[in-house]
Amino acid sequence: SPAVVEERSWSLIHTLYGIGAIIAIIGVAILVAQNWDAIGFIGRIGVTMGISLATYILAFTLNGLKHATPSQVLFTISAVLAPLGTYVLLNEGGIAFTPGVQCMTAVALALLYGTAFVLTRKNMLIVLTTAFLTWSYFALIVELFGSDYYDTDILQWATMLIGVTYLLVGFGITSLMTMTNVREEKEVHAIRGLFYGFGALAILVAGISVGGFFDFIFIGIIFAIFYGSVYLKSRPMLILGALFLIGHIIKLTAEYFVDAISWPIALII
Repeated sequence: SPAVVEERSWSLIHTLYGIGAIIAIIGVAILVAQNWDAIGFIGRIGVTMGISLATYILAFTLNGLKHATPSQVLFTISAVLAPLGTYVLLNEGGIAFTPGVQCMTAVALALLYGTAFVLTRKNMLIVLTTAFLTWSYFALIVELFGSDYYDTDILQWATMLIGVTYLLVGFGITSLMTMTNVREEKEVHAIRGLFYGFGALAILVAGISVGGFFDFIFIGIIFAIFYGSVYLKSRPMLILGALFLIGHIIKLTAEYFVDAISWPIALII
């Protein structure tokens, strides 16, 4: 039908926009890397912060249903280049890019792209804003705990907490977005699935690495992921839950049963 053909065409165009954005970002990265010393401070700022600011402004000018996808692509290019541009600017000013400075930088960028979301309602900006907030979150942990951050279980618990946060954002994301047509509704479902997938992945990766008595609590977490995948209708959560259940069973039998009985027999049981 014409509607199906139109939808397939839109999907192809959407994919090509994404590929174009990735190629453009890689091109800028290679350009900067190859000519870092030659282009000087002005050149570095121009190809990082300059392009970031230009694409940010251009994304606003394309803020309309007809140019929704190009606008989101331009916001993404801007967001990828903004941290590098900020680093160049601070480095030139003699300011070290310490975890504390990174935290403040990430918060400022989160506010910038969060404001863009409020003004444009572009779905991709939720992902970009969350990415900057995640960066600020981990930078703050490093700033607060210093070297102890690497010697304790703080990383695991912090990662599980951010995973739970992703799940909550995914669950409440519909109320933050205005679904005015089928395409936007599909975008919302895709972004919601992204949050569910990364949230479950963060919880499972961090949880399986804690060890000790938590190994047995982790079994309950895996089955909670299974239940959540059904309730939230998330296939990525279901697949991740299945993979980590297999991995955790292998881990438990290797740690607690390999000396008591044959490991293959323990796995079969």
